[in-house]
Amino acid sequence: DEMSQVLVFTRSKLEARRLAAYLDRRGVSTTAIHGDRSQVERTRALAAFKGGFVRVLVATDVASRGLDIEDLPYVVNYELPYEPQDYLHRIGRTGRAGASGTAISLVSPTEVEQLRAVQRLLRKAIPCQVVDEFLPGRRGNTDRTRRRRDDGRSWGGSIREPVAEAS
Repeated sequence: DEMSQVLVFTRSKLEARRLAAYLDRRGVSTTAIHGDRSQVERTRALAAFKGGFVRVLVATDVASRGLDIEDLPYVVNYELPYEPQDYLHRIGRTGRAGASGTAISLVSPTEVEQLRAVQRLLRKAIPCQVVDEFLPGRRGNTDRTRRRRDDGRSWGGSIREPVAEAS
């Protein structure tokens, strides 16, 4: 709730649209930029984000190239990128020119190898923690695509279990 300006990255334009719609339906002013939006639409969305009219900007890597946002306090990787180098480009959007910023990555069980690849590239471990409200079956978790885990508990394909943080 305290996060006033957040840039969220997804891997696909479909997921960017879905996440932006989801947040918007829950009262979080959100817009998305991706390859299917015209340059005029992207420019308008970015201006609204920079001006504080939109709290969350959901972007794909392709659409985010060249984004220059001063004093961006938060970057969230809703999905880890396929290429570890893209992780560096994403989190580099915050904490520029000596300013502080926070990068948070939501990591699903299927993305553990991608997280390891990022850590190998950085040559350091990223502190991780499990956030209870993201666990399956928790209040507020409305994922409808449930699957069974080996231990009998269910988890959804788009649920993010561990949270990796980097500053």
